[in-house]
Amino acid sequence: MKRKPLGGYLYITPLLIGVILFSVYPVIQVIWMSFHEISLADIRSETFIGFRNFKDIFAMEDPPFISVVWVTFAFVGGSVLFHVGAGLALALLLNLGWVKGKNFFRNLYMLPWITAGIMVGYTWSFLFEPRAGILNYLMSLVHLPSQSWTADPKLALPSIIIANIWRGVPYSLILETAGLQSINMELYDAAVVDGANPLQILTRITLPLVKEFILLNLILDTGLTFQVFDTIFAMTAGGPLHRTETFSIFMYYTAFKFGKIGMGSAISLLLLIFSLIIAVIYIKFFRPGKERYA
Repeated sequence: MKRKPLGGYLYITPLLIGVILFSVYPVIQVIWMSFHEISLADIRSETFIGFRNFKDIFAMEDPPFISVVWVTFAFVGGSVLFHVGAGLALALLLNLGWVKGKNFFRNLYMLPWITAGIMVGYTWSFLFEPRAGILNYLMSLVHLPSQSWTADPKLALPSIIIANIWRGVPYSLILETAGLQSINMELYDAAVVDGANPLQILTRITLPLVKEFILLNLILDTGLTFQVFDTIFAMTAGGPLHRTETFSIFMYYTAFKFGKIGMGSAISLLLLIFSLIIAVIYIKFFRPGKERYA
């Protein structure tokens, strides 16, 4: 019986240590803290209270927990829908043979993604500014009334969604481009010879072959969008009237403004659970059954 060499395990040991320290341990710590009463004023004092933090979260009235859930899912759903849709459309456009300067445009589209979220928030706050904002100025040119975008309870949520869409589309563009470039071009040549039109090529060749990349895009982008904090905080800080208070903002106020570290940890645990549930739904929807290979 051959002995397995230990060299391979030694090579991956630093990576495993990093994963444990920066991924596994924080999750375990958050789970442990969510079942304790911990105050920011005396963070070393811990009292086990079971599920009381979760009960208090569900019973909150300012803001109501259901309101935070609705705002979060509206923000995530609107952002991810346009991230994936616009990213795929741009990737398809830049994958066309007759398009010139592909690398230039791909690099240009990456600028919003590499920009710090806090800067994105302040930039869009200026664009949406009621008196000196560019958007209201453009609206005045066509004789439309100006709007208080981020201060209006009806427009604040769409405003932060627009800002987050602008920042997140490049991420989807890169993932979808990788999927499109993995397709064998001979399939397209054979389809053209068989008389397939562009719509048939798209629906019967391109989309089925990039389905796994779309699934990966949805899972990763949803998780990242759930965690968006800096852009929202810079634009609205969760207001007005809690209309843009997502889970991340709710968790920040609970843990660091009101000093309830245990309850803040419970909120982050709920956020993790929601993310995992949505990931499972994505996988079930895109992969209803396991393919069998001979």
